Amino acid sequence: MNSSYRLGTLAILSIVALRLAIGWHFFREGADKLVTGTFTSVGFMKVSKGPLTPLFHWFIWDEEGRARLDRDGTLAAWDQYREKVVAHYGFDQAQAAKAKEVQDFREQQLNWLFDENQADIDEYFKGLERRDKYRQEPGRMEVASLRGQVETIEKELDQKLNGWLTSIDLMWKGLETDLNALATPDQAGRGQLALGKPGRKLMDTVFIDQIIPTFDLIVGILLIFGLFTRITSLAGAGFLAMIVATQWPGAPGAIPAHYQIIEMFGCLVLAAVGAGQFAGLDYLVKCLLRRCCPPKTEKN
Repeated sequence: MNSSYRLGTLAILSIVALRLAIGWHFFREGADKLVTGTFTSVGFMKVSKGPLTPLFHWFIWDEEGRARLDRDGTLAAWDQYREKVVAHYGFDQAQAAKAKEVQDFREQQLNWLFDENQADIDEYFKGLERRDKYRQEPGRMEVASLRGQVETIEKELDQKLNGWLTSIDLMWKGLETDLNALATPDQAGRGQLALGKPGRKLMDTVFIDQIIPTFDLIVGILLIFGLFTRITSLAGAGFLAMIVATQWPGAPGAIPAHYQIIEMFGCLVLAAVGAGQFAGLDYLVKCLLRRCCPPKTEKN
């Protein structure tokens, strides 16, 4: 007997309501992220607690600023980018000279920042070494007061770093915008040439931030319409499990993730019962499959 016939009306209505509620939540999260365009996963990965903390920190693009605080590497990357822009648009001599002026201006800004803050930057890297040493001391992260010292050091380092990186990121973006703006309307038809970020990894937060908004939106739409509900619910549960893992239950300093845990198990319930068969497109898909591909009956 099909499991749907063993469920009462109230149970079916509850399953449909659960599917719509979770689907709407995913949809709104994805839509809001796409509309604002400011979503970043760096925050919840950076404050992760538990045994998977090193893994989540690995995903963070240029977490310690080593790539962007590399003056020589930055200047070399900018020089290569200017040459690519000139070749991409086919600039004439006047445009190429203007492109060099734009680069020189940004280089002056960068050099001034490093010259003014070099001593603090050197002290920052020494602070990273001290933080890493504390992290490796047995038992330090298990004692609240000692763990608090490490967290204080991390906050101070982040405050210093964020100030520099905010300015440096504006310089990178400004160089990209100004060089592309030199193209004539005909040249601009070739498409804008993006300036890549330094220190990228195959799977980092820059890539993840591009995927999550669309992922949330698709999961939400499929759950609302009840299409491919089992696999969609499992995907949603896996995503929520990743969020929960950033605040590992019981880990020292972890923030409770009760809401995410509840929604994760809600997704698992939807997957277990095949919630799309109730007032969802999965029911229509199932009917079409039965009509075009009827099950074979065994002959006695």
